[in-house]
Amino acid sequence: MSERETSVLLTGGAGYVGAATADALLAEGHRVVILDDLSSGHTDTIPNEASFKTGSYGETDKMEELLRDARIDVIVHCGAKSIVAESDEHPDRYFANNVQASLNLLNAACNIGVKRMVFSSSAAVYGAPTSSTINEATALAPVNTYGATKVAFELALRSFADAYEMQSISLRYFNVAGSTERVRERHDPETHLLPRLIHAAESGEPFFIYGNDYATPDGSALRDYVHVADVAAANLAAVNYLLRDGAPTGHNAVNIGSGVGTSVKQAISAVERATKRTVNVQVQPRRAGDPPRLIADITRAVALLNWRPRQSETTRIIRSLIG
Repeated sequence: MSERETSVLLTGGAGYVGAATADALLAEGHRVVILDDLSSGHTDTIPNEASFKTGSYGETDKMEELLRDARIDVIVHCGAKSIVAESDEHPDRYFANNVQASLNLLNAACNIGVKRMVFSSSAAVYGAPTSSTINEATALAPVNTYGATKVAFELALRSFADAYEMQSISLRYFNVAGSTERVRERHDPETHLLPRLIHAAESGEPFFIYGNDYATPDGSALRDYVHVADVAAANLAAVNYLLRDGAPTGHNAVNIGSGVGTSVKQAISAVERATKRTVNVQVQPRRAGDPPRLIADITRAVALLNWRPRQSETTRIIRSLIG
């Protein structure tokens, strides 16, 4: 199938990852239709070259009409509620939006004959594994509602792929961070570590480290940070994989990370160097369920999608957030 002929429905395309993904898809020559209810997205991040529809992906009849009228070839499903603490406080909202509404979208796609989907999943599906690096065979054991909703929809994709000969890829993002020329982190509340660190450096407000006695080189937890532009490139690579002639039916799960661990203390030092300011660090006890390390094995992403991170060195991510 020629790339110039393809139409992509991008849910959540007014959000952080979605807007960066829209830019990547458009640059490749795909036609992009963005669907977003604007509950957390921003209209000023929607590229002029994309078509935009305001609404929910959970309305099956309307989704069937949109998929048919726009002649959609593949869906990139970035739309979701994604704040971990909120998910445990309001699991009803998260299962309704991330699972039930997503199932309605999947049913609409199946009814219309749109059989390709890329799903924005999360490393939260793994919970708190004990292995030093995480591959896709690591047991799924989420420790919060957000992660549980991602597991639930991944299982649905697998079942639909088996029953209805669909093609789907779940991209399990690790810690997405950074900014592009057009897209910045604008979460409310901001829960991501690197922008919070930058804010602490610039404001002088205290920054809390939860645990400094882990079995890691400097005692603080290790995490895998991946630039949002690299995540967008992974979404594009997954779309192109599904659209290629002879792509097999079935469901694949693929880790998307840098493959490198950065400790909280290393991140603090990098922010201090970049901002030329000192972070007011205060150490607190460990939080229940926080694993000492979460680092992606990205072997499958390289082999299956021919994707690798190109902008995800931590200092580069921090510079993009400050610049």
